[in-house]
Amino acid sequence: MTPKQTRFVAEYLKDLNATQAAIRAGYHQKMGAQLLAIPSILAAVQEGQQRQLDLAELTALSTLRAIQDQVCGDIRCLFDASGNLKPIKDLSRAEAALIAGFEVVIKNAAAGDGHTDTIHKVKLKDQARYVEMAAKHFALLTDVVDIRGIDGLVSRLQGARSRKG
Repeated sequence: MTPKQTRFVAEYLKDLNATQAAIRAGYHQKMGAQLLAIPSILAAVQEGQQRQLDLAELTALSTLRAIQDQVCGDIRCLFDASGNLKPIKDLSRAEAALIAGFEVVIKNAAAGDGHTDTIHKVKLKDQARYVEMAAKHFALLTDVVDIRGIDGLVSRLQGARSRKG
């Protein structure tokens, strides 16, 4: 590969945007898809992506475990035995992963009483989205319509149509 092609690969691996990678590497913006079609560049991209996955320690199994944590996550694990929210620092990695956002509001709930209340607002991640991911993984939910056996149906319909006429 040329140095310019190597630069394209490095730029592409940043955001997987072929158009922007082509521009940043000094090519015309329309060259991105054409560059990815070159076998040596495609191989370098695949190798770079594998390196990224290895460094991130991201595997199919770890991804499925993360989905499992979301699907099976239980909000009750965020609270102690007295029903108080556990401190963030005391949450396990799986427990903390359930949380999409966290806000602490300190305010005087009853005006004039001189007492401030601390309100913890916890927003959880969208569990339904992770259930959908798991269902798709196990082919329980699919975006593809399976039309196997259509040939037999078409011939039977044609046969019925010819008998009717």
